[in-house]
Amino acid sequence: MIKTLLSISLSLFLAWTSMGQSCTPDQTYADSTAGVYPPPYDPMESPQGGIRQCAIIGQPFSFDFTVVVGDTIRFGAFAFPLDSIRITEVQNLPVGLNYVCNPPTCSFLKNTVGCANLFGSPTSTNSPGTYDLKIIGEAYINGSSLPFPLEFPNAQLAPGKYTIHLLADDTTPCPVTAVSEAFRGKMHMLITPNPASEQITLKISSMFSGNFHLRVIDLLGRSAHQQTLGLQAGESSIQISCSDFAPGLYTVVLSNADGYLTEKLVIQN
Repeated sequence: MIKTLLSISLSLFLAWTSMGQSCTPDQTYADSTAGVYPPPYDPMESPQGGIRQCAIIGQPFSFDFTVVVGDTIRFGAFAFPLDSIRITEVQNLPVGLNYVCNPPTCSFLKNTVGCANLFGSPTSTNSPGTYDLKIIGEAYINGSSLPFPLEFPNAQLAPGKYTIHLLADDTTPCPVTAVSEAFRGKMHMLITPNPASEQITLKISSMFSGNFHLRVIDLLGRSAHQQTLGLQAGESSIQISCSDFAPGLYTVVLSNADGYLTEKLVIQN
């Protein structure tokens, strides 16, 4: 009887996911290091990461993660043979949002690429603000039938946060630009043109003077360009050649010892 009920429940779940929301893995990550893409947002490790779009109360929301599974999993200094990982829960989602996976069971075998999709419409029972998510799961290691508990993001696997910015309505600006509190309201950066193919101009407005480190990094954190800028308070324009950048999504990071500022850049053919 229990097996029958479990079978019916699984069949209903699979039917629901097949008729409803789903996702397609981003194959540009297929040859990437094992992990979840985009990675969690971290100002030093992955300023280009995180959930880079806002949710609005009462409006549809959808965001995809691509999951790249290798054949080992590392905890600290130790690596263990991996059979599979499974997502069991996403904590702290705003009411009205849910998740589905591809494969529908949310079990990802080793050496495969899958995805998970956050979807739904946040209800008015939510308070506008930030929601830091935790992905809860388990890893099956070296043929064992007993899973090892996982929590992601975490300092060992990937530092940072997955944050959903929930807005009251579509007139509220979405904070898509990552900025430290030290720079908030005191420094702005505009990239033109964007998308670009040959050259970009950074238009920087700053209340600070001093030396800043400028980096352009890709989705894997690799540096495509870097230089030191001596900025004066006021308006500045910086030209950067991007003709040798591969097409894709980049992050422009302007930082010093006090803070950082980032903007997205799209390179196209």
